[in-house]
Amino acid sequence: MAFPTPEWDLALFKLINMQWRNDVFDFLMPIFSDRMMVWVIAIPLLLITGIKTKKWRHLLIGLAIIGATVGANDIGTNIIKDSVGRVRPKDAIAQSYHYSYKKAEWLQRPANFIQTDDHGSSFISGHASNSAAAVVMAMLLWPKLRSFLWILPLLIGYSRVYLAKHYPLDVLGGWAFGICISLILWKVLLHRFYPSWDEPEKQISEQQS
Repeated sequence: MAFPTPEWDLALFKLINMQWRNDVFDFLMPIFSDRMMVWVIAIPLLLITGIKTKKWRHLLIGLAIIGATVGANDIGTNIIKDSVGRVRPKDAIAQSYHYSYKKAEWLQRPANFIQTDDHGSSFISGHASNSAAAVVMAMLLWPKLRSFLWILPLLIGYSRVYLAKHYPLDVLGGWAFGICISLILWKVLLHRFYPSWDEPEKQISEQQS
């Protein structure tokens, strides 16, 4: 059941989508919001890591685990979307800006725009949820990456509001859901099947002691 938009949620949306606009973000945010962007970033990182560590088996297992986690998370996200049915801000807010990937241009709703849809898929943000789930699982698999991985879901989440695809609350809800799904799957099941990066080092240390 859709819920009314909190005042802070609407106010923050208008700041990001309408007032904090600039030419640089108009160019970058559609890129960060593109699902292919994740692979453009992830594949080079995996190749670099594989070349440096020579642990290709670990990488492939880790990639499969992340893929399975995102898949499970996406199913849960869609269930929530269908159950809540919150209309996207681009289809609800007059004068909101949104990007048309088909036309490759920015469009703005007129001042007299009136919402006609009564059911949508705004809450929760699938992009935010999936990116958070992937990053948390990657952090659990490869702890040394923790220093910078969170940049990706932060940029993706911001881009979804900038493009009027979601309210800030949708993004926050997506991040929270993705984090919870990854932590639950890791604690309950996945950590038992993934070999530790430090396994050889631990064995050497134990033998020396």
